[in-house]
Amino acid sequence: MLALSLLLAVLGSEPGDRNEPRAVFRPGMFETLVNPACSHCVDESRRKAGALHDDDRVLSWIRGKYDGGAIPYRWFLVPYRVISDTYGVFVYDADADFVRGYPASLDFRFHGWRNGVMVMRHKDGTLFDCLTGLAFEGPRKGERLTPIPTIETNWGPWLKANPGTVAYAMVAKYQPQLVPNALLPESRMSRSEPDPRLDAEERVFGLALEGASGAWPLKSFGERSALRQLTLDGKKVVILWDSRTRTAAAYAPELEGDSAGPVTLALDMGDPESPWVDKETGSRWSIVGRAVAGPRKGQTLRWLPGVMVMWYAWAADYPMTALEN
Repeated sequence: MLALSLLLAVLGSEPGDRNEPRAVFRPGMFETLVNPACSHCVDESRRKAGALHDDDRVLSWIRGKYDGGAIPYRWFLVPYRVISDTYGVFVYDADADFVRGYPASLDFRFHGWRNGVMVMRHKDGTLFDCLTGLAFEGPRKGERLTPIPTIETNWGPWLKANPGTVAYAMVAKYQPQLVPNALLPESRMSRSEPDPRLDAEERVFGLALEGASGAWPLKSFGERSALRQLTLDGKKVVILWDSRTRTAAAYAPELEGDSAGPVTLALDMGDPESPWVDKETGSRWSIVGRAVAGPRKGQTLRWLPGVMVMWYAWAADYPMTALEN
């Protein structure tokens, strides 16, 4: 009876076959928020003084008009797992514990789960994996949405560093909800067999670049802000770790835009809010990959599509991924 009442569409595999996709589609389970009214973070901090907490988790997009914006989980991403907006399409998979942003569109809606990863549907009927952006069914099958630059961080530090960035107007119709601490059975039902190299629900920082992918357990970054320099798919990568907010972000160690040039970062805890300094000019950099002081102030690094996510979801979408200590 329960299975019938849930109206589940389960497209599955034999138990133990980790490579066969399973899907549980429930498009009516979460309403999608479409093109909400916008404001600025500094204004919403006044509107919701006492209700918005410094440690409220937010999805922040970190490039574009007004240098980006922030979306508090409790007001917007918990009740609306897909936000289809003119600033971007923003998704929150509370079970696989990741957030992503994709190019602006008003045409996406929440649809369900596949291999334990949230799925959204375009109005043309194409189904997209919310972690990879890959279209796996429908008229655009095989296409891949390109993630827009985002990070996961906390409201207080974001507001302090970026008061003029965009926020959605937190009017009375939007009421805060608790961040879920239990898994939805529909999401769990869609999971394939987990990759045994790591505990299924351990969070990692995952990064995929064309022909290669890697994952780093978040606990491996430690309790202090850090920096890792590595090569993935033959390309140089720098991973920044902000211990204050437990945020990881990946960048190419080079300036983006017309001022292209190398950026060699080193850890310097003289300012905990921007603990990375480049060796070329002594400019100081923040977790969003922007120079906040020095000769390069205002310049940015080229963001790479890293994401913090549970291991089972990353390994399901990237089964050949390297796992780093």
